[in-house]
Amino acid sequence: MAMETFKVKVTGTARPNEYQAAVRDFKVNFATDSATTVGSHEAILAALGACEAIVMASFNKQQNFTYRDFYYTLEGRKDDNSQRLGLDRIGVAVHFNTDESKQKCEAFMAFAENTCPVMDNLTNTVPVKRTGVALIG
Repeated sequence: MAMETFKVKVTGTARPNEYQAAVRDFKVNFATDSATTVGSHEAILAALGACEAIVMASFNKQQNFTYRDFYYTLEGRKDDNSQRLGLDRIGVAVHFNTDESKQKCEAFMAFAENTCPVMDNLTNTVPVKRTGVALIG
């Protein structure tokens, strides 16, 4: 199996404390406490929900699961007295438009959780290594 590398570039914008993440031809703006950008906690929730949705759409036939449509709702909680910088807990619900049983829906959601790379990164320690610091300008 070949190694795959994923890259993102994050730069500042003209607005103070606002940053833009670029992935290939896609760009998303991030900032804290802004109604016009995405916050870091929201980005984690969006990545998790999108990843699980992609898994479901990619593997439903293989898992013999049929649906007309589905959507995710995700909620992150941060306790006021928490020592963590990140979220203290994440709640995930999937809403299916399907004729499948609730038990089969729950099994398919468990499959998606166990197959989702974002869930894997959230629940298992991933080494993060600084690969460099460069001075520009």
